[in-house]
Amino acid sequence: MQAVVLHAFGGPENLRLESVPDPSPGPGEVLMRVQACGVCYHDVINRRGNLPRTSVPAILGHEAAGEVIEVGPGVEGWSVGDRAATLQRLSCGECNHCNDHRPSLCKEDNRFFGEEIPGGYADYMTAPVAGIGRVPESVPWPVAATACCTAGTAIHTLRTRARVTPGETVVVTGASGGVGLQVLQLARHDGARVLAVTSSAGKAEALTDAGADEVIVAPDLHFSRQVRELTGEGADAVIEIVGSATFDQSLKCLAPGGRLVVVGNLEAGIIQLNPGLVIVKELEIIGAYATTQKELQEALRLIDEGVLRPWVSGVLPLEDASRAHARLEDRGVVGRLVLAPSH
Repeated sequence: MQAVVLHAFGGPENLRLESVPDPSPGPGEVLMRVQACGVCYHDVINRRGNLPRTSVPAILGHEAAGEVIEVGPGVEGWSVGDRAATLQRLSCGECNHCNDHRPSLCKEDNRFFGEEIPGGYADYMTAPVAGIGRVPESVPWPVAATACCTAGTAIHTLRTRARVTPGETVVVTGASGGVGLQVLQLARHDGARVLAVTSSAGKAEALTDAGADEVIVAPDLHFSRQVRELTGEGADAVIEIVGSATFDQSLKCLAPGGRLVVVGNLEAGIIQLNPGLVIVKELEIIGAYATTQKELQEALRLIDEGVLRPWVSGVLPLEDASRAHARLEDRGVVGRLVLAPSH
């Protein structure tokens, strides 16, 4: 089969299309013919060598969708011809965290597609059934591929972790990315007032179109003053998708009792934290990691019913993976780019 293989960490040029042996499913796995695979900034971080569990050579890609063409030993409930999309990572389903409905915290089987498990930058991939969800017939492949990491993450972040309720004000940093655009739509659907933050004026129209009540353009990434001017006391919740570069501003724009939910850290930087601010305003700093199977199915349902509009900004051939990575690093993408094998 054809696959984009990373043989050495570094720049986008290290992603190269080549022929590799076809995979075969082991116990508890299915073999998927990949129809589409999203390109996430997580992939960029992985390609650079900043994720310690990845070793080269590697096939990246945790946003894959395709048709089941073979079922491995012991698999029940899946058949040849079924449509499937991957989660970001696995969970065992049996440990204390899984039984407590917190599979994102599972340590018994926390393998990640594109890291320990070869990912979707390929014609075919194997996937443990614990790490896939069912795709409705009406959902196109590029949309299905991105559903988990965009809409699923929005559900996990906004509903499960931030616990946003109608009438609250939510700020979203990095709002023009695949996750941000879904958070905007979901927050608006759930009855929140939504403030979108972007560093590029050219992306403001897309953010308004996605449901933002206000768009704050902050090329210098200083936006807390504008948030306070727009809200009075500040925001009830901030969905922090950028990470270290905006963390301080996000914390400052919270109202008393506000929640800062950290779901992204694009540059893997270090932040300085003033504990006094957290104490006197009784703020919550909350992590958000991975979409669950239940959240993936909810994401696909909301997309299928038209509640969430997918934001696939381009579909590129598999051999253009390096170009897709370069466009992400140049901040030239609104929404999600998707790779499509030619088969």
